Amino acid sequence: YSIVDAIGDKNVLPFKVDYVSTFHGTENIENKAVESIETEEALAHPERLKNIVKYILEHFDQKTQRNDHYTLKDRRMRGFNSIFAVSSIDLAKKYYYEFKRQLAWQPSDKQLKIATIFSFGPTNFGADELDDENPENTTELSISHRDFLDQAIADYNEMFGQNFDTRSGFANYYQDINLRTRNREIDILLVVNMFLTGFDAPTMNTLWVDKNLQHQGLLQAYSRTNRILNRVKTFGNIVCFRNLEQATNEAIALFANRESRETILIRPFKDYYEGYIEDGKSIEWYSQKIEKLQQSFSPLELIIEEKRKEDFVKLYGEILRLKNILSAFDEFDNKKILSDREFQDYQSMYIDIYTE
Repeated sequence: YSIVDAIGDKNVLPFKVDYVSTFHGTENIENKAVESIETEEALAHPERLKNIVKYILEHFDQKTQRNDHYTLKDRRMRGFNSIFAVSSIDLAKKYYYEFKRQLAWQPSDKQLKIATIFSFGPTNFGADELDDENPENTTELSISHRDFLDQAIADYNEMFGQNFDTRSGFANYYQDINLRTRNREIDILLVVNMFLTGFDAPTMNTLWVDKNLQHQGLLQAYSRTNRILNRVKTFGNIVCFRNLEQATNEAIALFANRESRETILIRPFKDYYEGYIEDGKSIEWYSQKIEKLQQSFSPLELIIEEKRKEDFVKLYGEILRLKNILSAFDEFDNKKILSDREFQDYQSMYIDIYTE
């Protein structure tokens, strides 16, 4: 029973994978494969980390769908949360303090809850190996790494009113961070190898990646994002800051087959926006449906005829589903066609008919 079967049976969601370069400035970041970088020194350069954190903060609401609301366990929720997987504890430390630095300048409505956890054991895993997640293993943590984790846990204690530490309360910290991540109380969980396998949080929809992954390790990590929750969550969102495109294709070929790519990965932006041909049939998508909406219905129109009500609800429902997918693409920001006000007017019509 492969991931292709699971997606086909609607037991899990497909993935959307972006490859983001932050080496050549951040003014016009495109979703494309980054060039190969050979040394960890270059990958850990402060300017690169600064650009990546800036990108995450600027795109966090978009990728985690913070404009969408849903109910979970009688709680009203806004969007989803995420994991940020990095290649080493030293890199996690640099990222953690860069997040703190940049968040200090963010307005109150843009503040995010960042937490981190990593294994006490060896961290020289292969790209397809993940942590056994033993929270009791304290034998090989260096003094520097322990001091960093103690500081991060102190921040966590202040954030949530707890009293954990690395000496007597780490297992409890592990359990608490596990629960709060599942309940979407943490926005970004910064990890090295922990929480990338066997951890299922339906509220999680995004994995940020700055580490090499391959084979089963890659699909295991990606699969932290694709647990089914509701109609708002339609795919797992993967944002790679390293060139993992070949590794992703190889993992799909190994654990499924190359022809299954379109089942595992959602289509590119252009297909959802402009349409495509499937089995000889032209598939009508966002831009065409918006054109049909504008031609057939006026914003805030009072629709009387039952058939027109039915046509409007069906068409606008299809547009909403597409808009939900397209909103995760950076390219969609300037191509929505309808203004926010026009969307609100049509949404009011949709709600009125639904209520009726």
